[in-house]
Amino acid sequence: MSRIRSSETRIEKDFRNLIYKEGIRYRKNNSKHFGKPDLMLIGKKIVIFIDSCFWHGCKEHLRLPSTNKNYWIEKIKRNKKKRQNCK
Repeated sequence: MSRIRSSETRIEKDFRNLIYKEGIRYRKNNSKHFGKPDLMLIGKKIVIFIDSCFWHGCKEHLRLPSTNKNYWIEKIKRNKKKRQNCK
């Protein structure tokens, strides 16, 4: 689990590069706000959370840690359930 990053992930960097090229300015990883958003769009009152495939149990990319598998299986199930309830 120590190799799973909470910030500066490839997905986050690629997304930041994309929106920066479009002229959109942002602040990153602001822990002052609820939920610790990955990006905050300046002046628009918009926050963005960028989660990787691991946290949502993507069938194509998920690789469970070899230790404490039962915990991670249940954790990912809860994440999927929360995600369904948000829509």
